[in-house]
Amino acid sequence: MSINCEIKFDENPYGVYLPGQTLSGIVELRLDEAVEVRGIALQIKGVAEVSWCESSGTGSSRETIHYHGRQDYMNSTTYLAGLKDGTNINLLPGLHPYRFSCDLPANLVTSVEAKHGHIRYTVKVIVERSWKADQSYKVAFTVLRHVNLSEENFDVRLPTKTTHAKTFCCGPCRSAPMVFTAETPISGYVPGQTIAVRIEVDNQSNKTLNEIATKLLREVSFISQTPYTRVKTSTAVMVEIRCKGVEKHQKDSCVQHLLIPPLPPTNRTCQVLTVNYVLEVEGKFSGLTINPRIQVPITLGTIPLTTSAIPTFDDVPNMTTTIVVQPMASTSNAQTHAIPVDLPPPSYEEATHTNRANIQEEGETNEIGCKEFCPRYIIYRFSADEPTLPEVSESKSNKQSMEVE
Repeated sequence: MSINCEIKFDENPYGVYLPGQTLSGIVELRLDEAVEVRGIALQIKGVAEVSWCESSGTGSSRETIHYHGRQDYMNSTTYLAGLKDGTNINLLPGLHPYRFSCDLPANLVTSVEAKHGHIRYTVKVIVERSWKADQSYKVAFTVLRHVNLSEENFDVRLPTKTTHAKTFCCGPCRSAPMVFTAETPISGYVPGQTIAVRIEVDNQSNKTLNEIATKLLREVSFISQTPYTRVKTSTAVMVEIRCKGVEKHQKDSCVQHLLIPPLPPTNRTCQVLTVNYVLEVEGKFSGLTINPRIQVPITLGTIPLTTSAIPTFDDVPNMTTTIVVQPMASTSNAQTHAIPVDLPPPSYEEATHTNRANIQEEGETNEIGCKEFCPRYIIYRFSADEPTLPEVSESKSNKQSMEVE
């Protein structure tokens, strides 16, 4: 017996939804021969889950601890045909379409796929058979919770300026300082905008600054609940650009531009997995010198503060004329926010630096099929003159990644 299944979302081919929207579509079950089933169940789940292991000690004293955390957001099961404890029904060969509809809870957080965990939403069709193993088919969809930067902490609207001074050697051999300053016009951005970073270097030391690297880092924190609370943070480079350094006893300044790719917005509300962003400017010296670093917290949202593709120090956020834009049709309970009317509607693209995930849970087989998944996030196309993304190869991205516990 062969069973084929397909799940199609109504007017939403990429499966991107806001909290509170109605998830609806059709399940198409195709049989090549008649089959007797107890029921056709549809399970819709949303869960945040993290898991990792850490080992310590050596030899017989070596110990491995398994950390785990989980937060359930939704779990509903309905029957498209038959009942859990009902009598068997016969399905004839051919196509069997079943419509479904489910209102998503308003408290859902944005989908995330990360190294040691995920926030994931799935739809699963289960063909239940008496005295035989059930068969199932599973797909995932994206939930995108809006982060309106105008409603965030007022600090995201303000310019930032951070200074770092570094000297070399010590005592009577101590050099004059190298003063390193980085400024941004605001600290709240959306994917598709460009972060303009003004960098000033006054290098009065006796060492040449070889290079300046400017990076957007994503910090994902995994928070365990068992056997006890522990936080593991994974930091990876999302975008990086580099420029020439400054000779000793010289001054120089430059402005670096980082175009933000499709990424999940800042999320600090989930109990087991949080997402934050940091702008890092690093001065690179040769030899064993510890490189100076400046870090500025960045809030990544979905509704911009300003309609500028590259916010500058002279920009004034203008949000006076607004419309409501959502991925697809929604219910009255859906999360809605104002988007500037003079911007084209945003698109929803697969996440940058995220591999397609196997969405099967431990012990699942999904005999009919299971689609790998990469979440999609909002991105704005401000103008045809916007800068292009700096190319970062997969190998380079992996080398730049790091983990901090």
